[in-house]
Amino acid sequence: MTYITLEEAKDHIRVDYQDDDHYIESLVDVAETSIINEVAGRVPGLGTVTTVGTTALTGSGTNFLDFKAGDVIRVTDETDRTIASITTNEALTVTVAFTNTAASLSWSITPSPLVSGELPKPLKQAMLLLVGHLYNQRESVIVGSPAVKVPDTIDMLIAPYKNWVCK
Repeated sequence: MTYITLEEAKDHIRVDYQDDDHYIESLVDVAETSIINEVAGRVPGLGTVTTVGTTALTGSGTNFLDFKAGDVIRVTDETDRTIASITTNEALTVTVAFTNTAASLSWSITPSPLVSGELPKPLKQAMLLLVGHLYNQRESVIVGSPAVKVPDTIDMLIAPYKNWVCK
C-alpha cells in the first residue's frame, strides 16, 4: 500500500538530508495504515466460517456478497488475508492460503476505501499531516505545554470518507 513516496514525505516535512530516511519511511507506513484503517473501519462478520487449509473459505449464514475483492478479512487464529474473489454469499477465496483447518470461526472484514483505486486528495493530505505530526512529536507527551489534540485537521479531512458502522 504505498500512497506517499519518501520524496513527498520529506518535501512535506522540509527535510533535505538522508539521515532520517529509514525513520521517515516507517512513519509513512504508519500514517498510511492508520488513515486507511480509520477510514475503512472493521465490519464484524455474520455467521461463522470454516478454513480449509487452502485459499478457500466457506461460510454458514455469512454475507460475503456485501464486500468485494481487495477487502481484507480477519479470521480467528489466522493473520489478515486479502480477498481475491467472492463466488457466493457463503464462499470466497483469499490471496494467501490459510494455515489452519478449523470450523465455526468468527471473522471480520476491513472494506477497502478505494473504490476507484485512486486515493482521494484529502486522504493523502491527512497521511502527510500525520507523518509531519509524528516526525515533529517523537514522544507521546509534551512537557511544559497544555495537553491538546493536535490531529484535528486529520479528523476533518478523513470524515467524509469514513465507513461509519453502526452496531
